[in-house]
Amino acid sequence: MRIVVVGAGAVGTCVAYRLARTGASVTLLGADPPERTLSAHSFAWVNPVDDGNADYWALTHEAQAAHRRLAADIPGNGFHPAGNLHWTDSPEAAKTLLEATASYRAKGWAAEQYTPRAARRLEPALRIPDDAGPVVHYPDDGYVVADLFLKRLRAAGRRHGLRVRLDAPVAELGGDGVRLVSGDRITADAVVCCAGRTTAGLLAGRGYGLPLAGPDDPGVLTRGLLVQTSPMPPGVSLGRVVHAPGLSIRPHHGRRLVLRCQQVDVRLPQDTGVAAAAVLARLPEVLPAAAGVTVEAAFAGVRPMPRDGRSIVGPVPGQDKLYVIVTHSGLTLGPLLGEIAAREVTGGGEHELAGAFRPGRFASA
Repeated sequence: MRIVVVGAGAVGTCVAYRLARTGASVTLLGADPPERTLSAHSFAWVNPVDDGNADYWALTHEAQAAHRRLAADIPGNGFHPAGNLHWTDSPEAAKTLLEATASYRAKGWAAEQYTPRAARRLEPALRIPDDAGPVVHYPDDGYVVADLFLKRLRAAGRRHGLRVRLDAPVAELGGDGVRLVSGDRITADAVVCCAGRTTAGLLAGRGYGLPLAGPDDPGVLTRGLLVQTSPMPPGVSLGRVVHAPGLSIRPHHGRRLVLRCQQVDVRLPQDTGVAAAAVLARLPEVLPAAAGVTVEAAFAGVRPMPRDGRSIVGPVPGQDKLYVIVTHSGLTLGPLLGEIAAREVTGGGEHELAGAFRPGRFASA
């Protein structure tokens, strides 16, 4: 079976890898160099999402196991199940955090409550005030070093015959393959489109309107800024994801950190350098030893967010040879979505977790 996967971010690369593992003849097409993709700059916190929707909980919960399966296939792939430490700075936020903690525990996801002093023993470099209120540690959460993850997956895919073209933007999806911007055509028995926000324009050419939230839609935060720091001082380390008031932090390679601040995200778009400086200025409040680090790189982008906030997975209505996946949290969900697509595209039957996420659910909206 000849399959073209469009989009070489986290989801597309996971899909291509899993399809290649089935023995299919797979070509992965990317429009940009890997270091310029949204996935390569993702915050990449890996966790189940408890937003009150049972189907989405089941999908994101199983994604945690899928990451562990993928790490067993590809050791050293950049996935670190190292935990997530979270604290707040107001009674209202503390109440919300404890309610979330109780809900996660009720669903069987580990959540440990610490005093600030005990949490500082867990991460000695952090400044956690004594009056911070409850500090919650989710020991089974994790993170992905995104650029390493994509590189290792492509290499593993190639060992199973995967062909990778990272300079091949697609102009048109067809019933029997794709046409590239260059004019080249690649024929296929099936096309899996995982091209993020670009997917909407490609599917419009096939007569299908993809229901994505726009970057300026009210009530939906699709814009995001990720800041990569210069290396931390020798001997100073951070072992896990941290959600502190006003700043989220995850470890990166080479003693670097990746930072995100929702309060800055809501003010985007603005000058990336100015916004990145505002994010970095918060870091010494949480991690005093980082006072001398600088912004090494910053990336502002727009997340592919389906209109109802949940993944779109499955054949495009009326076009069985064209399969689409669009989602936010691509680095959380990618390994599982790769397994789902590999089963469904190659004729292995419908996946039990995918039924609630079909494109056709928007038909009557």
